[in-house]
Amino acid sequence: MITLFAIGIIVFTAKLVHFAFKAAWGITKGVLFVIGVPAMLIVLFAAGLTALAVPLLVLALLAAFLLPVLKRC
Repeated sequence: MITLFAIGIIVFTAKLVHFAFKAAWGITKGVLFVIGVPAMLIVLFAAGLTALAVPLLVLALLAAFLLPVLKRC
């Protein structure tokens, strides 16, 4: 009985660790997409690197609008 309890605790801990990593990765992606990408584009534009900032802006807009559509398929 104690062996089954120990195995159950190990499996439960592994599932919690997996969930924690998934949650942390999701939060990181959200923060970077909401704060990081616009800040990077503003800095590039202010630094005069418009030739680099505009294509990155187009790619970010495509990702924002097309990824949710492609995930549903």
